Amino acid sequence: MTQFPLVRRPLAVAALCVSGALVAATAGTALLAQRTPNQQRAVISVVDKKGAPVATLATTDLTVREDGIAREVLKVEPATEAMEIAVLVDTSTITSGAITDLRNSIKAFAAAIWARSPDTQIALYTFGERPTLEADFSSSAVNLNRRADRLFAASGSGAYFIDAVIDAAGALKKRAGARPVIVAYVDENGPEFSNRRNDHAFDALAAARASLWTVSRQGFGSSSSTPENRERGIVIGDVTTKTGGRGSTVFDGSAVKGRFADVATQLLAQFVVTYGRPETLVPPNKLEIKLTNNDLRLAAPRWTTR
Repeated sequence: MTQFPLVRRPLAVAALCVSGALVAATAGTALLAQRTPNQQRAVISVVDKKGAPVATLATTDLTVREDGIAREVLKVEPATEAMEIAVLVDTSTITSGAITDLRNSIKAFAAAIWARSPDTQIALYTFGERPTLEADFSSSAVNLNRRADRLFAASGSGAYFIDAVIDAAGALKKRAGARPVIVAYVDENGPEFSNRRNDHAFDALAAARASLWTVSRQGFGSSSSTPENRERGIVIGDVTTKTGGRGSTVFDGSAVKGRFADVATQLLAQFVVTYGRPETLVPPNKLEIKLTNNDLRLAAPRWTTR
């Protein structure tokens, strides 16, 4: 019977050792990659006690947690990317006395945004009766101003605010822009006819990664007596905050222009927070950003980037 030389056995053993070393090295590389954090980002707004945007923000000025776990803040820098903004306007019967103020507010808001961010795309929706796209996303003032000047209150109509938020969020999701935003004016004294809940609005906004900013005329008396009106109130309050936007209230139309101007100022002074997240099989669900300076106020989204 043929005998194989014994000298080949050490070679085989050596080959096995090399193979094992390669497997170990590969496993080590994979483990290192698994531990290397990838970069996530969140757009935030920070104002002082007087409501004025702050000029600078350092990584030490805030903390970031996902599902309660601390994340390393890598950098904080001004948000310079162009926005995509859907402006939603209540044109139900209750707003008839404020239409002129709304027209002027929309045009002034857009002009302020474009003066600093000329590539930003702005669309105009109305939601007296069913939500309607009046002017598609564009960086030109001509069409937007023309449509704004033609706004009117629909006689005998109620509002479909929640439906309008969901529709606009869907459009922003399809566009997949870097900084999607919804800015809405709604009069809480009129009836809300949307039959969808506040969590439907939040889910749509989260899917689009869009912040919601609201200017609302405060309701009185029986304005929140129906389930639909209560759902609207939650969207104006809680959902706005959870998306990283801010809400403000007015008592008459003459104050709307100033509130829209405040929103423009804050949007133009936002920051992008970049933080690290280790690779995981299951993405986190909750984002929590906090400031270390109690004299400042923060608006930040609660969802995570998946």
